[in-house]
Amino acid sequence: METVKTSKRCSDKSSDLPVVPEFAGCADSGWALKEHIRKFYEHLYLSEGGGARGVGGKPLALELGYPRRLVESLPDKLWKDFLPCGNVLSLIRPKDGDRVLNLGCGAGVDSILLKMSRSARFSVFNLDTAYPALVKARDAARGLVSGQGFHVMCSEATALVFPSDFFDWIMLNGVFNLIPDKGELIEEINRVLKPGAILAGADLCRKLTLPGYFASEPDAWAWCMSGALSRKELVELFENGGFSLLSTVGENMDEFFDRVVFSFRKIQSG
Repeated sequence: METVKTSKRCSDKSSDLPVVPEFAGCADSGWALKEHIRKFYEHLYLSEGGGARGVGGKPLALELGYPRRLVESLPDKLWKDFLPCGNVLSLIRPKDGDRVLNLGCGAGVDSILLKMSRSARFSVFNLDTAYPALVKARDAARGLVSGQGFHVMCSEATALVFPSDFFDWIMLNGVFNLIPDKGELIEEINRVLKPGAILAGADLCRKLTLPGYFASEPDAWAWCMSGALSRKELVELFENGGFSLLSTVGENMDEFFDRVVFSFRKIQSG
């Protein structure tokens, strides 16, 4: 199994939460926000109670439709670090030789379940900026999946280290709303996906205009709320970025948000 590869930005493993400036008045507000989100998740994954803290875990996995057989096959301690926005596994159908990118993989639960539930021989690349999450993903995969074809890497989602037209599938579960510059993210996803390849994701979509204070509340960004688009805005952004819509499925969460599972295909040029 491949060891954790790090970028310079990921090398700081401190669990202390930073003092976050007022983003609206910060000269480099995007960088400050991304740093807060990274530190926020490092803190969660290093905490004694696990990352989920009552908002994820095994009950949520079953509620979202993860197969009980697979859910029960994983140790309970792993579910403490499971923080999904939806179930994307049924949308990912890799063949022999395919490459899958789990972008913002967290503790790697989706990747482990994907490897356990598919007979094809394919590679999964797990990428996150929270170093402690990657260590948990690497350690959890040992004994559960084959050591070949399971990679963990620490890097930014908007500066991927992979060559163009490299992946057949990308998973994006509870990550899209964490990225301030979504256009930059979509451009990078488009670059590394092969023509005709598929992105499958899940995140919160807002039902109405959020109160103004959401935009400057860093923890609301970290919980996928402040960065949420409407479903219409999400579809338009991907379509303008070179993708065709395959599906969106929404589920009511509360008065402000739906949980939405979505999939898009990269348009083949020419």
